Amino acid sequence: MRHHGRDHTQAETHVLVAPQDSCASCGGVLWIGQWRDRYVQTLDKDLYLIMKDKRCSSSSCAHAHLRYRSPQEGRLVLKDHEFGLDVVILAGEKHLRENLSIPRIYKLLRDQYRVPICERSVGNLIDDYVALCECVAGDTDRLRTRLAEQGGIVLSIDGVQYDDRSPVLYVQRDVLSREVLYAERRLARAADDLVPMLERSRDLARDLGIPILGIVSDKERSLVPAIAKVFPDTPRQFCHTHYLKNVAEPVEEEARTLEEAVREVVTSLRDLERRLERQGSAHEVTAQVSPAPAPVGKTTAPDAPAGPSGNAAAAMPEAEVAAALARAGTTVGKVSGRPILEPAGLKRFRRLEEVRCAATKAARKKGGPRKAAGL
Repeated sequence: MRHHGRDHTQAETHVLVAPQDSCASCGGVLWIGQWRDRYVQTLDKDLYLIMKDKRCSSSSCAHAHLRYRSPQEGRLVLKDHEFGLDVVILAGEKHLRENLSIPRIYKLLRDQYRVPICERSVGNLIDDYVALCECVAGDTDRLRTRLAEQGGIVLSIDGVQYDDRSPVLYVQRDVLSREVLYAERRLARAADDLVPMLERSRDLARDLGIPILGIVSDKERSLVPAIAKVFPDTPRQFCHTHYLKNVAEPVEEEARTLEEAVREVVTSLRDLERRLERQGSAHEVTAQVSPAPAPVGKTTAPDAPAGPSGNAAAAMPEAEVAAALARAGTTVGKVSGRPILEPAGLKRFRRLEEVRCAATKAARKKGGPRKAAGL
């Protein structure tokens, strides 16, 4: 995922030095034995990392070949990656938990976070996130303590498939603490194949001495009987998200049509805003370069301000108001919604309606036309 030829002139430099001072094997002094550098793009900045790795100064040390590195590097970025872990997590969370498509995540990273990334790399980041999820285990001391304190687990089980060819990632999560307990990728998806995976959460609850209060899952053909086998007496419920998706299917076409219509209005407002900005710049140039001439036989007062005269001066405040309304419409046209319950197109339409009402009120106060142009 390396991208060459990017502009790194604004990169922020960080020097990372291994914190150890003595060798863990022989106790000898550690020297800086290697310099490395790399660029890392995070969500909010471009970083230039200079790593100073250490090694044992004793040539007779059995571990003289080992290199001690700063742990901060691993917290910022994965090995041989250019995008930081925060970018990886954002892409994975948006795709797997909020069901955003790769093109939408790409647009979000480019427009909102200003991350210089291509659409193909977004897919690679999601692959990395899935691989990281497989490393999650719910038996850490911190998580065990939290689960024991809350006194029970509400288990959410869901399978996510990145594409038709990749294995399914099954994620078991506690709804109360919002913590991921276990995550596994499985090629075999029969009910008997999923039982060992579910038994891990059952055994965790038994070890902690707390009950599994309920289970939420979708209606996957093999997952439902596997849950019934491992948790025969636990209350079960199907996921409302999947149910609402099915309910929303009949209006998907109308939602896409509304979103396209909103996009056209936002484009028109953007063009209007640019035209008004150019007109405003022209008025300023006129005010500075070509002041209104004084009538014949009269002299201009020395303290009289130069500027546009008559209708031009009166139109400037109205143009500024119109530009502000157009700018507001352009801004609200970029807001993102939440899938199913608050589609982005519907949310943008409602915000644009608020801007239209404000423009109509402004026009009525000035005694102008009741319908706001462009809205």
